[in-house]
Amino acid sequence: MSDMSDALPNFDRSLGFIVSDISRLLRKEFDRRVRGHGLTRAQWLLLYYVARQPGASQSDLAEALQLEKITISRHAARLEKTGWLERHDHAHDGRAYRLRLTPRATRTIVQLSRIADDLRAAALAGLSEERRAALIDDLLHIKANLVDIETAAKPPIRTHEQA
Repeated sequence: MSDMSDALPNFDRSLGFIVSDISRLLRKEFDRRVRGHGLTRAQWLLLYYVARQPGASQSDLAEALQLEKITISRHAARLEKTGWLERHDHAHDGRAYRLRLTPRATRTIVQLSRIADDLRAAALAGLSEERRAALIDDLLHIKANLVDIETAAKPPIRTHEQA
């Protein structure tokens, strides 16, 4: 009778587990470092995505963050009420909003970005600039491959003429 553990892969060298562990550890440490700013993780993450995509719709952000539209809508309403976000009517869809950061949020994002830069430097300590650049290039390549796979897997949009 063979030991089943002999057949198990080496999870310590699994790309998925490594990326997941790094992401979890970075989030945990970042949360610890930004505790005094009065934002929850969900709120600062939404602000980061708005900073990254100014004028994005709530639907765009829901897809990017893999959250329900109603969840984004509630967060956006709270952030607007507390002076972090501005919601503007969408030019082509009366039911939708475009989101923008307020000057207060922009200043905070700059502060949070400095904290993130310090954390990134600590995480990458011991790697030369060349290795850091190569690592980022490799991760972007993997991301592009996965985006291509996702795009290829989506069913084509059917028009009325095709139905």
